[in-house]
Amino acid sequence: MNYTNLIDTIKLKGKCRLTKGGGSLFQYCDSVANNNSGNIKFPLPITSTAYRHGRDKVAEMILSQQFDGKVSIYTHKDFTAEYGYSIYIQNVPPWLLYSSSLPKKTAKMQKAIRSYPIWVEITIPSVSGLWAMDSFTKYMTTTATSMKISDMLWGYITSMHDFEKYGIRVHDVDEPLDRNDLDITQVDIAQNIRGRLVVDVLDLVSRRGYYARKNMRLWNNTSAEDNAGITTYRDANGIEFRKGQRSSEIYKFYDKELQIAQTYYDAIYTAESFTKQRALQVQKSMEEKDRTMLRYEVSLRKVPSVRNAIDKKYAEGDEIKRIRFTDIMDDTIYSRTPQRILRDGLLSIFGGEIAKDMTTIFEEQKAMTDTELLQEYKGKGLKYLGIKYLLDKGRTNDTLWKYLYERAGQSYEVVRRLRNEMKELGIIEKLNDNDMRTMDTLRGVYKDLDTAVR
Repeated sequence: MNYTNLIDTIKLKGKCRLTKGGGSLFQYCDSVANNNSGNIKFPLPITSTAYRHGRDKVAEMILSQQFDGKVSIYTHKDFTAEYGYSIYIQNVPPWLLYSSSLPKKTAKMQKAIRSYPIWVEITIPSVSGLWAMDSFTKYMTTTATSMKISDMLWGYITSMHDFEKYGIRVHDVDEPLDRNDLDITQVDIAQNIRGRLVVDVLDLVSRRGYYARKNMRLWNNTSAEDNAGITTYRDANGIEFRKGQRSSEIYKFYDKELQIAQTYYDAIYTAESFTKQRALQVQKSMEEKDRTMLRYEVSLRKVPSVRNAIDKKYAEGDEIKRIRFTDIMDDTIYSRTPQRILRDGLLSIFGGEIAKDMTTIFEEQKAMTDTELLQEYKGKGLKYLGIKYLLDKGRTNDTLWKYLYERAGQSYEVVRRLRNEMKELGIIEKLNDNDMRTMDTLRGVYKDLDTAVR
């Protein structure tokens, strides 16, 4: 069975309570020190990702307590790398941990433990990535009893973390914890795009996008090198579009191949010569070749005191209801919703331009030559030729205008008018044929999504 859904990251969170005095949960937890030293009470094996850290087992759950008494229970990062999901339990007070160690508890203490709310959070960083993990493949072929995706995911998680065994139950009713008892707090929907780079999309958005510059955020990933410390990639390899600091909808373009290769970088510092050599080869190949796996992703979130973008985007018409885990994974009513969300995101970023017919797929369009530029725009063509010179020297459109008034000493008003003039006339697009190919690639993605929705 292959996973073809566009939903990748999913996060569940809900209010629960502890039964059995809390001791059933705490007895399965190891401290950070015990996990790092290998002195683990209930170890789980690590086979596929042992090259990253050199250990062959990890604790089932980790318990840590801060100096102020706050208690956190969670799965270790090495567990997430091996098994593809994480659990985090918060809001555990220190008195609850202390009372669980008492041989006898009063009726008042037992009532307080049963009624005190704790928050359980389950995160699957990549649902599609689970299908490539040996542990999940083994579960599907030997243990799974249902072909429904929600059943397989929940069964896989509870096969290693049995919440009933831990004494974790639903808070409001006396029932075992089930998948739909936890709210969906984050859903990431993704589509891979071949042949384009993040910097190409950035240039395109800065000229023809419908998002204000203040709502864009760029980032550059770093890679650890064997002899040069930390290197930051010069070109932006990630863009975010959001409205406000606590936006419930985030639209992203980022370098997927770089993200995949990043998982090997930690191995550079391991002692095994084979593992180190493989990591260095991956890093070298990623630095030398043009990375052309662009990921377009929409992250929907439930943000407290703001709104729940998940329920809103999955709404049919004006009816907004609580969307559950089984709805987005199994219900055919919502099978085309991810395509619609991705399509609407492209439309909101690029406007009606994205819905136009593709051009360069039928005929090769080339950038204007210097002579053609001067012939068409006469005297003003000299100004445009200067802009073309700066672009040809490697400066991107996103940094060009800032350079003109900050470094080149040009008046801000002159630069603003020149930029608006060239944008209205579509001149910069004519100077850069790469823009045409990028827009056509995104138009192709948009049309495929539009067809899937219909």
